[in-house]
Amino acid sequence: MTRSAAVPRGMTVIELVVGLTVTALALTAGYATLGTLVDHRARVHDEAAETVRAAAVRRAIADWLAGAYATGAPLSPPFQVVHRRDRGRADDEIAFLTTARTPLGVGGGVTVRLFVDRDARTPERGLTAEFGEWPGTRADRLELDSSVVALDVRCLSAALGRREWMRGWSSAVLLPQGVELRAAAAAPERLTPLLRVPITARILGGR
Repeated sequence: MTRSAAVPRGMTVIELVVGLTVTALALTAGYATLGTLVDHRARVHDEAAETVRAAAVRRAIADWLAGAYATGAPLSPPFQVVHRRDRGRADDEIAFLTTARTPLGVGGGVTVRLFVDRDARTPERGLTAEFGEWPGTRADRLELDSSVVALDVRCLSAALGRREWMRGWSSAVLLPQGVELRAAAAAPERLTPLLRVPITARILGGR
């Protein structure tokens, strides 16, 4: 008695559809996972770049302040902190001569002004640094952080006999011992974490 050979059976339409559906679901899940990984990687990259940028801003401001000096000469730019408010927010600004590196170069004879720029006629927005050659005519501006809408500045001094924080300062002869700057955005989360921490600098020769 002979056994009949098995005849291979082809796929039915239903089995083909099921197979294609499963394959499509697997591919969709794979692409979704890949997309999530790419988005996460891009987000991490952006956050890292933002942290590096904020660290550079902090370091630059601290260096400019650490290099502050007073000439005592007639008509020389004073070390000045102007205390005011705008729309209920701190709108201080600080200006001083520095020996630190700036976009105008290295060495004395450069004034630095830190303020919140809200002027629609200028390309800069938010926390801005303005540089001026003194004596001279060269000038430059640098946007430090466009999300900043408020700047609070205070000076540490013992010139009056005891160490205390002062809201204003203006002198071409005396420097404060140190400076603290606090920046704020319209919403806290819009400001890079590194810039939510006050920027402090000690000034050599300050009183």
